[in-house]
Amino acid sequence: MIPPLIWALGFANLPLIYGLGAASLPVIIHLLNRRKFREERWAAMRFLLAAIRKNQRRIRLEQLLLLLVRTLIIAFLVLAMAKPYLESAGALPIIAGRRTHRVFVLDGSMSMGYATADATRFDQAKGLAARLARESRRGDALSVVLMADPPRVVIGDPSPNHAEVVKEIEQIAMPQGGTDLTSSLQAVDRVLDVSTIPQKEVIFLTDAQTASWRGAEGSARDGLKRVLARIAARGPRTVLIDLGQAGSENRAIVDLKLNVPLVVAGSSALVRASLKNFGPRAAEGVTARLTIDGRLGPEQVVDLPVGEEVSVAFTQTFPVAGDHLVEVKIDDDPLILDNRRWLSVPVRENLSVLLVDGAPKSEKFASETDYLATALSPESTTEGAPSTMRVEVAPESQLTRRDLAPYDAIALCNVARFTREEVDALDDYLKLGGGVIVFGGDQVVPENYNQMLFADGKGLLPAALGPTVGDASKKARSFGFDALGFKHPIVAPYAGESDSVVAGLTSARSWQYETLRIPPGSSAQVALAFEGGNPAVVERPRHRGRVIQVATSADADWTTWPLHHSYPPIMEQMVYQAASGRLDERNVRVGRPLEQSLPAAGSEAPASVRLPDGREVSTRLPAAGSTSRLNFEETEICGPYLVKIGPPIARETQFAVNPEPLESDPAKLDKAGLTQALPGLDFAYLTSGSELAEAAGSVGARGELHRGLLEAMLVLILVETVLAWIFGHHPPKS
Repeated sequence: MIPPLIWALGFANLPLIYGLGAASLPVIIHLLNRRKFREERWAAMRFLLAAIRKNQRRIRLEQLLLLLVRTLIIAFLVLAMAKPYLESAGALPIIAGRRTHRVFVLDGSMSMGYATADATRFDQAKGLAARLARESRRGDALSVVLMADPPRVVIGDPSPNHAEVVKEIEQIAMPQGGTDLTSSLQAVDRVLDVSTIPQKEVIFLTDAQTASWRGAEGSARDGLKRVLARIAARGPRTVLIDLGQAGSENRAIVDLKLNVPLVVAGSSALVRASLKNFGPRAAEGVTARLTIDGRLGPEQVVDLPVGEEVSVAFTQTFPVAGDHLVEVKIDDDPLILDNRRWLSVPVRENLSVLLVDGAPKSEKFASETDYLATALSPESTTEGAPSTMRVEVAPESQLTRRDLAPYDAIALCNVARFTREEVDALDDYLKLGGGVIVFGGDQVVPENYNQMLFADGKGLLPAALGPTVGDASKKARSFGFDALGFKHPIVAPYAGESDSVVAGLTSARSWQYETLRIPPGSSAQVALAFEGGNPAVVERPRHRGRVIQVATSADADWTTWPLHHSYPPIMEQMVYQAASGRLDERNVRVGRPLEQSLPAAGSEAPASVRLPDGREVSTRLPAAGSTSRLNFEETEICGPYLVKIGPPIARETQFAVNPEPLESDPAKLDKAGLTQALPGLDFAYLTSGSELAEAAGSVGARGELHRGLLEAMLVLILVETVLAWIFGHHPPKS
């Protein structure tokens, strides 16, 4: 049974196939005319017969030539008019053409925003895709996939409505992030998989940027090869149209950060922007401008050598607590999307720190937290500024009775053991972006720590506890610190200081410490070590927060550190580093979600997000265990995002979404590089404007000859007229 669609295409044209019989009419007429007259001999006949015999061969050739031309005219007309039926029936595909499922794959990476002649490469790609869609044959089905990270299937099911496909293509907004090549090809494979049309085409429109097309490396490359093999097995004709240009110029801001992990109101911070010139020529006199909360600040003019990164720094004071938006902008170039970068800075009135004392005592400096509390919040004097930290001390028994959310950091000092309830409370606190610092001591039960806090590397501690080294009761042997080149932020302020200043850290001695065993493959970093190499301070991210583990005690029982000048600044840096997760969550790369954990009271609270282009999107906060969570994924464009939450909780939070630095590099792959990047995929590679125009025509009419048949028919009609006139108006030769 013929499917309804095929029957609809073929019903009106099916009789035309039988019209091929009409091509025999000129032959029949010719044969009939030969028998139309009765032969009679008369006297002058011999002269006429002699003339005919003399011109017979020429006349016969002329007649046969006219007969052939007239026959071809009818045959070409019938075949051209019967094309829809032949196509639907799958007969004579070289004459009728076959339905094609054409998949347009638009590169949506940020580099496609490169503008030439007032049009970006992405606009050029959309224009060419729309043109190819308009020129596609009736019956062809179209799909559209956007290469991005993550990719997006704009039109998945093959659509025969070309006008609607063109509208969809014209409405696609370019994301401003990178691409996930493997995931994008998987999306293409899924689109091809659902198609029942045997003839397929995949058309990539891209700038062939290296960052987008180099793809996965190592074991992940196996996944890329598998999806390429699946696509190749489906047998599509693949065309890659390269809209890029080698040697393109571009300058970009590739990084923007503060020199401190957190900012307290009234304090100054160094805003440092990193600028890089990716072009083939040096850029001189590039102006970098600082803007704070929309108010224009200072500017600097720098020269950018080819391929080098240059840093510009601005000293900025934040007098008022709250969220502040920092922006640095440089002069525009063809790729304007990476000429600006933003930083959301939550400025605190002060840092709130909770010290949990595992062995509280009434005598001064006898408790586990006394030295630490004094180091973090010394008493103000008329000569000194008040402390930026607000410190509270609580016994271990109150750990689960307090609301931990308001604290920026929690220090656990010589706590003997932890219950499951306490561990869960600390883990929920880390989900809120808080920081936890764990000190050792003589009361610590290693088995409990390893089971409850380390949990075979899955818990919150970055390292398991091994046996202690040394004996504080005998003090027979002591161990100094190794700052490991002052590379970690906790000890970085000592880099470049004089020997006398550094001695305040390295001359501190410890008589006893816990062995910290970091599991293989861990993301933990050693900030400070003991002489001999054993870790002294280890740091690792956990959820949205950070955990810092210290192998010695916070008081003077195991170490002389609390008695040295280095103790207060290092402890302060430790708190700042632990609490820095709340700054990190405010600044994300484009395409990554805005995430923030909030108290459980915010569950199902309404939230609105104002995007950089002025649009507002409404959402709600889902429950996430004992917390509620903001998870907003529509971050395809760069710039500031303002989130308003409430009620029942009322919060307003500023986020900043920034471009991917790799996308700023305009380096591109040629055909050989693309062939290597796409192993096993056979594709046609087009680059020049003439090739693009030719590709548009060939793709639009590939596999069908009915247009040529009609054109040939018109030519044959003209030829037949001319031949008939010539053959009928020259006298026979006698």
